[in-house]
Amino acid sequence: MGCSRRSASAASNSDDCMQGLRINSIASAYRRYERYPVSCEIDGEVLTGNYWIAGMILVVSTATGGTSRQLANSKPDDLAKALLRRLMLANREGRLAAVQAP
Repeated sequence: MGCSRRSASAASNSDDCMQGLRINSIASAYRRYERYPVSCEIDGEVLTGNYWIAGMILVVSTATGGTSRQLANSKPDDLAKALLRRLMLANREGRLAAVQAP
């Protein structure tokens, strides 16, 4: 009897450990990145969005959509402004910014 109780207890501890690993994996997959404001001016109108860096990818988002590019050797602020500008111009023209050639 004592042996089966330990087995059940060990199995329970193992299950608890696996559950903790699953929770940590899920939490890291949905990690929140620090966001920074970005803006650009088009035809006298100031347009705003946010950007963040996920690994080596810079992501720009607005209320109307978003786009991303590899950071490479670019300065994050400069790349974010350029991406925001492209995104807004593409939205005005009714096309997707992600389809554009670099």
